[in-house]
Amino acid sequence: MKSKVGIYSLLLAIVGFISLETALHLKWLEGPFWRILTTGFEAGTIGGLADWFAVSALFYEIPIPYVRKHTNIIVKNRAKLTEGIVELVTTKWLSPEVLQEKLANMQIASTLLRSLETRENVGKLLDFIRQIFLRFAGEMDHPKLPVLLQKFLKDKLRHIDLAKPLGRWLREAITGRKHHELMSMALNQFSLSIQEPETRMLVLNKLKEALAAYANRDWVKKSAVWIGRRTGGIDPDLLTDRILDLALVMVEETKDDPNHPLRLKLDQYLLEFADNLENGEEKTLAYVEKLKQNWVLNDKTKDIIREVLLQMKGNVADQLVNIDTPLMQFIQNQLIRFLEDLRADRESRIQLDQWIRASVTQLVNKYHHELGNMVRSSLGKLDDKGIMLQIKEKVGNDLQYIRLNGAVVGGMVGILIATVRWLLL
Repeated sequence: MKSKVGIYSLLLAIVGFISLETALHLKWLEGPFWRILTTGFEAGTIGGLADWFAVSALFYEIPIPYVRKHTNIIVKNRAKLTEGIVELVTTKWLSPEVLQEKLANMQIASTLLRSLETRENVGKLLDFIRQIFLRFAGEMDHPKLPVLLQKFLKDKLRHIDLAKPLGRWLREAITGRKHHELMSMALNQFSLSIQEPETRMLVLNKLKEALAAYANRDWVKKSAVWIGRRTGGIDPDLLTDRILDLALVMVEETKDDPNHPLRLKLDQYLLEFADNLENGEEKTLAYVEKLKQNWVLNDKTKDIIREVLLQMKGNVADQLVNIDTPLMQFIQNQLIRFLEDLRADRESRIQLDQWIRASVTQLVNKYHHELGNMVRSSLGKLDDKGIMLQIKEKVGNDLQYIRLNGAVVGGMVGILIATVRWLLL
């Protein structure tokens, strides 16, 4: 009923005017009172029609010559209206000064603590944190992540001094005889490497190069090598196998005997290397730096990082199934402790408020223009009919009262004028 009040008021004015004018014309009604009342209805009809036209001209095109170009105002002035709304939002309602003033009067930390007094709200916050972590865990196998981590390690290791800590650790491990298990593992891996076909091919090629270099010294050595190969006395393949067998036997002996002379010699070399690391010997530091960068940039390191991330993805996802897992319980305990400490420490709340205000102010100043772009983009997505209907939906009922006011005010003015005219005659 409310949305039709403008139409009903206009119809009432028209019906009243026609009825009274007809009754006066047919002499059914006589006297100044009825003439004044008829004039009031007449003026109300004119006022209601004028306001009906004005309101309709905002939203629709009225096909009247000359007047037509001044109708359908909202659609025709859409660009101006949009920029006007953008300016109003960005410079008046949500200007940086207004937002900063609002923030200055807000006790953000206290408001946050009050909202987290109930277990229900704490549970919602925990679930929100869980969803964030779960989303992050789902991206841990992204192909670009190992590259980013490798680059991060490269940049960080560049500024980290590993030489002295590594030297101290190596010295303590050797003097405390805690390195034998590690040494056995390394020798065991070396033993496996000796048995690989690539190792045999490498040794065979090096042996052939050595024989060729020996033969090129003079004609006597060249002849001896030639005769040896012809008679079978020098067989590179047989020599290679013999060398690898001896190396394998030596490694096996050394691997299981911490007091083997070769192991003791290796310990001595490692102690010297540790001394060089601790004392900052130039060549040793250059070697460690090169080894550090080569390890970080190595493709195998990237594969290791990828494999670790892949395993972590499954483990983390299992811990994020719900808020009852050990990980989420740990996060919950830390969150509750943080909230309790924040409630008890007024200075921390003040600092938190200052940090939030400073961060929000910085974001507002940096991205304030995006508010206007958001408003402009939202309005731009609507077609002409859509924007007209949205405005009409929001203010349509109030516009109906404009029509009602036109009819009422017009009628009152008409009665006043008719009364004054009757009094003057």
